[in-house]
Amino acid sequence: MAGMGSRGNRAATGVAMVVGSLAQARSRNVPAYEQRAFRVANDAPDAIRIPVRSVMQAGTFVTVPIVAVLAAAMGRRRLAVDLAIAGTAAWLGAKALKPLAGRGRPESVISDVQVRERIAGDLGWVSGHTAVATTLAATAWPALPRPIRPALVAVVATTAFGRMYVGAHLPLDLIGGAGLGMVLSALVPPAGIEPATPGLGNRCSIH
Repeated sequence: MAGMGSRGNRAATGVAMVVGSLAQARSRNVPAYEQRAFRVANDAPDAIRIPVRSVMQAGTFVTVPIVAVLAAAMGRRRLAVDLAIAGTAAWLGAKALKPLAGRGRPESVISDVQVRERIAGDLGWVSGHTAVATTLAATAWPALPRPIRPALVAVVATTAFGRMYVGAHLPLDLIGGAGLGMVLSALVPPAGIEPATPGLGNRCSIH
């Protein structure tokens, strides 16, 4: 995500990720390389379960209104609207795309999967959590100070890792979700720096 590139390049990269992962996910055979990558995360120790699952919540739909409200409270009303719209679109878009691949959750397509939480729905590709987390991070990226941006990358990466760790998704699901997030965020013009609103905004706005 570093640099983010132009919106056009980001959109093109996202489309390639979605289309490429879809083409492979439609196959009923899970490639060996994908299984190996999945095992690395899914076989990770239980000791990291709480921190990983905590960060992974960045990809849930409830995070969308939370970050939008936070942005509004900091005087970033334009950014708040962008986060709310793009985040919601990612959540709905992921659900709409899932039938295109029709690939099940890891437990239904490979053996010896550790399932560490209740997983809603039978379809894997694309990962809604990864789509939401990527969309929110990429949408907020231009408006945030550079020192904060690496934290966004860490959150998205941990969310994607967490979806494999809990047994919910295979790597191609994550690639497709991240690609969807890149496309959606590219459709949002950068909010940039806005004048702070009086009161709380003057104290908390990002410069």
